Amino acid sequence: MVKVEEITSTELIASAFQIMQQLRPDLEKTHYVSAVVRQRERGYKLMGAYHGKTLVALMGFWVGEKLAWGKHVYIDDLIVDETYRSKNAGKVLLEWVTDYAKQHQCQQVHLDSGVQRFGAHKFYLREDFIIASHHFAKKLN
Repeated sequence: MVKVEEITSTELIASAFQIMQQLRPDLEKTHYVSAVVRQRERGYKLMGAYHGKTLVALMGFWVGEKLAWGKHVYIDDLIVDETYRSKNAGKVLLEWVTDYAKQHQCQQVHLDSGVQRFGAHKFYLREDFIIASHHFAKKLN
């Protein structure tokens, strides 16, 4: 059985790095920890999915509001440890965040997924997400 808990302490944030790095391989541990701590001050929540006492998946999200979407949850980060994929941890996290969004009067749940992540796309489509738009980005050096 997978249980979802918020990760709040600096120590737990740091210990989750090995899983987050599977999604964000260019991230350095010290930058990751300080960024999560900083973002938590602005409303970012980092949730862990635990199988027993073992952290097997992470999800970082915000509640926001936009003219286009109304009040919504935006998932920044969603990763299941590669050794634990296809064992329902991702599904449990999406169900949890959907319930959270409903409890907080959000109208939608959004996320972006890299174009190369075909397995993740199949998973999101199975979980009733739709491909609603293209996301464009421009790096500013």
